[in-house]
Amino acid sequence: MITRSHDVVDEVGVWLAGEFAGRLPAAEIDHVVRATRIDLESSIAPEELGEMLHRLSRARLQRILQLTPATKLRIPRAR
Repeated sequence: MITRSHDVVDEVGVWLAGEFAGRLPAAEIDHVVRATRIDLESSIAPEELGEMLHRLSRARLQRILQLTPATKLRIPRAR
C-alpha cells in the first residue's frame, strides 16, 4: 500500500507541476502535494487518495497564486 500511495503522490505532483509550471516553483508544488497527502492520509478511503489529493492540492495551489502578487513578465526588446 505504501508503494501505491507513493506512486499516487508522484503522479499528482507531475500533473500539477505541469499545470502550474512558470507560475509557482516546483519545490513549492511538491511541498503542497506532500503536505496535502499527510492531511488526507487518515481522513479518506485509500482508493480515493488520487482524486482527493489532486483536487485539494490544486485548490491550495490556486489559493497561493491568488495571494501572491503577479510577477511581471519581461520580454526582451527586439534589436
